[in-house]
Amino acid sequence: MITPINMMDILMQFDNGDVDFLPGICAGALCFVWLVPFIIWIAIGIWMYKDAKKRDENAVLWLIIGLIAGLIGLIIWIVVRPDMAEVERKRQGGFQQQPPQQSKPCPSCSSQMRYIDEHNRWYCDNCQEYK
Repeated sequence: MITPINMMDILMQFDNGDVDFLPGICAGALCFVWLVPFIIWIAIGIWMYKDAKKRDENAVLWLIIGLIAGLIGLIIWIVVRPDMAEVERKRQGGFQQQPPQQSKPCPSCSSQMRYIDEHNRWYCDNCQEYK
């Protein structure tokens, strides 16, 4: 059991130089202080690389920016990165050539159909269905 008298004896050992583990503790704490931000810095770069690759951007470029600029590079990436809906639309061919603007006859009733951009299909007003 540590009593106040025993605690004083322990504290006095620091003054006598008998405790050899204190420099090791200080060195470990100093390494920890420098190691944690370094690990966070690397994690930012790796996350930016994976996110840029997922969004079909130049992943290596964003990895380099993340490793050089760190937190500022991360903020820039979050601001300029493309929206995932836009990326998915690009992957599915949403930017393909538009169909001709002229109408074409319905195969069922022969009336003129119109193209609906929202559904990417032809619509017959007479039959009231997409073709």
